[in-house]
Parts: sequence; C-alpha cells; structure tokens
Amino acid sequence: MKRVLMVDDSPTVVQAAYDELEELGYLVEVAYNGREAIGYLEQNPNDLPDLIVMDIEMPKLSGDEATKIIRANPAWKHVPVIALTGKSPESMAEFLSLFNNYLVKPFGFDQMLALVKEIMGDPD
Repeated sequence: MKRVLMVDDSPTVVQAAYDELEELGYLVEVAYNGREAIGYLEQNPNDLPDLIVMDIEMPKLSGDEATKIIRANPAWKHVPVIALTGKSPESMAEFLSLFNNYLVKPFGFDQMLALVKEIMGDPD
C-alpha cells in the first residue's frame, strides 16, 4: 500500500484529504506543520512516505523550509513533494525547484487526487 504524508495546519483540509486519499486505497499519515513532518521522517526511516503533500504557510516550520530540509537529506530527497499554496504561480517561482508540483488554494480535491495519482504512477 502506498503511503502519503499529508502536512497542513488546517484540520479541515487534513481531514478532507485524509478521507479522499484513504478511499482511494492510500495509507495516510498526518502532520500539522513542517516540524512534525520532519519528525515523522526521522522517526520512520524504514517507512518513508511515497509522496508528501505539503502546505506552504504553516506555523513552527513552513512547508518550503521543511522541503529544503527534506531535499538536503540524502535519505529523503527522492520523496516527491506536492506544495499546497495560496500564493500565485508567479510568487511561487522561487520555490518551484523544491517541489515536484503544486496546487493553488482553493483547489478541488479531484485536482489533488489526479496529481497524487500522476506522481505516484497510479492509473485512473
């Protein structure tokens, strides 16, 4: 079973994404900020997620800062990361090299699920 780490400070977004992803058969782990996401990766070195869905603007450690840490770690840098952001594509330009793709909020969960499937290599 493929594992997704969902990282967002909004319990509403996390719960909705969790429900949608689990319904498609993914095992979903949750973190509510970048620091929790890094902690999850540190605590589960043998069960790394197949994909991380990461909000950008969060307390304690932002999504872009957490992703910089992920990309700098040889054991984690291969894990694809999708950014969730309220920023315009133009203002995301400086961060785009960190992420495999991104979604601009508000987005439909059908958009997120299609992107997850594409990155995970899962058929529709």
